[in-house]
Amino acid sequence: MKRLAIFAHYDDRGEVKRYVVHHLRALREVCDAVFFVSTAELSDAELDKVRPFCAEAWTRENVGYDFMMWRDGIDRTRLDDWDEIVLTNSSVFGPVWPLRAAFATMNTGEPCDFWGMTESTTFSWHIQTYFVVFRRRLLRSEPFRRFWRGVVPQGDKLQLIEDYEVGLSSFLVREGFRGRAFVPSSTIPRAFIKRLLRPNFNPPTNRPLQLLERKMPYVKLLLFRENPSRVPLEPIFSALDAAGFDRSLIELDARPPDLPPSRFRFWIFRPWPKRRR
Repeated sequence: MKRLAIFAHYDDRGEVKRYVVHHLRALREVCDAVFFVSTAELSDAELDKVRPFCAEAWTRENVGYDFMMWRDGIDRTRLDDWDEIVLTNSSVFGPVWPLRAAFATMNTGEPCDFWGMTESTTFSWHIQTYFVVFRRRLLRSEPFRRFWRGVVPQGDKLQLIEDYEVGLSSFLVREGFRGRAFVPSSTIPRAFIKRLLRPNFNPPTNRPLQLLERKMPYVKLLLFRENPSRVPLEPIFSALDAAGFDRSLIELDARPPDLPPSRFRFWIFRPWPKRRR
């Protein structure tokens, strides 16, 4: 099993923070190689922090968000050389638990061509791309290559989410590939009235404690920076302590949300989400 990880990074202050180094070190334990690409203005000293864990590390123009960084990494390698490619980014703290256990779990059960830690029904069903794994059959397929050839810079974050994060899963399913989540949304209890009134479901911000209880190894920075669902944070900190995660790694830069409030959709009025096949 040959596995490559491509890590997309951004930091407002042009830093490689300790939680990023922690993440890269953990990826290297389960991957044969890690590529690090950043759209931050990183000095050579900052890039030196990641080089012990990365086969390649570089910066690029700050356009196109994560998908252009991932495309850069994909363009730098031969897809046929790998059995799995992992895409992940600096939007999460973790892993809280060793990644090897998650990979072992996903090697059992129903077969799939791609998988991620969580799935969401915001816009429509999709595997969330803060951590997604593509397997051999998919990597060697023309549809996979065609999708990445079509990735171009998007200046609008909301449009990028619809076209690429959601669009990737939708496209792959239409092409006959199957995706799975490490923690399926169906395993997370929700009151009937909430399922009815808010069918769009984003587990990392709506149910972070339940994900940690199911050994999902990551917590979104967005949870601590903005807490959009207003979940109690003290139980999250207690769960991290119980798992032995070093909370001093949680370091945030105060900054405005990527989307101003006027751009948020009222999800209750959106169409019922499409279900995967």
